[in-house]
Amino acid sequence: MPRIPRNFIPTSYFHVMSQGINKNFIFNTSSDIKFYIKSMYQLLKEHPIKIIAYCIMNNHTHLLIKTSDVKELSKYMQRLNTKYAKYYNNKYKRVGYVFKDRYKAEGIYNISHLNNCIKYIYNNPVKAGICKTAKEYPYSNYKEINVDIDENYFFIDTDEDVEIIRKNVIHNFLLKNNINLYNNQSKLSELVVLLKEKYNIPLRKIARELNMNREKIRKIYEKYH
Repeated sequence: MPRIPRNFIPTSYFHVMSQGINKNFIFNTSSDIKFYIKSMYQLLKEHPIKIIAYCIMNNHTHLLIKTSDVKELSKYMQRLNTKYAKYYNNKYKRVGYVFKDRYKAEGIYNISHLNNCIKYIYNNPVKAGICKTAKEYPYSNYKEINVDIDENYFFIDTDEDVEIIRKNVIHNFLLKNNINLYNNQSKLSELVVLLKEKYNIPLRKIARELNMNREKIRKIYEKYH
């Protein structure tokens, strides 16, 4: 069953999130993501639910689902993630869990909350530094939502979301620049400032993620900031 708050109020819309085990990448190639998306739509034939918005990242997924029956949502997500886990384990010759624990489902209770959720889902790859605009990302069903953000329903990143963003930003930075940070002080400083200024990630967490001395990271930031 999903993690739904105890003070749950009936609603037809749910923001559903699934994360890879140990926050690892579980979509390694475009074909992996396409298999998951294809499975999403195939299973709709057997469950009375509708997918409003989705975005599939390397190590987690976001779906906005409409359904009048939360039990059907649970069955659908269990089947979807189980199907993908079998595919993933078979393809990569591994055993064990692919997704972390259960998926999480958050109820959406009014139109402002709904619009903010859609924008939040589509902007995930932008926040992760993968692309500049949401419409550039190929693994979502992006639709432009021309509404203002209502701060009462602004989606604040959890610690887990921040860690996902940190890993994705570093991964894509290294991939784009094809460098060894230990031998490139200029690029190292660029990455440190990016993580601190744009994503507000503490220097101690940056140091831990880069496997570097915290004091060294602090000096680099102060020198180039």
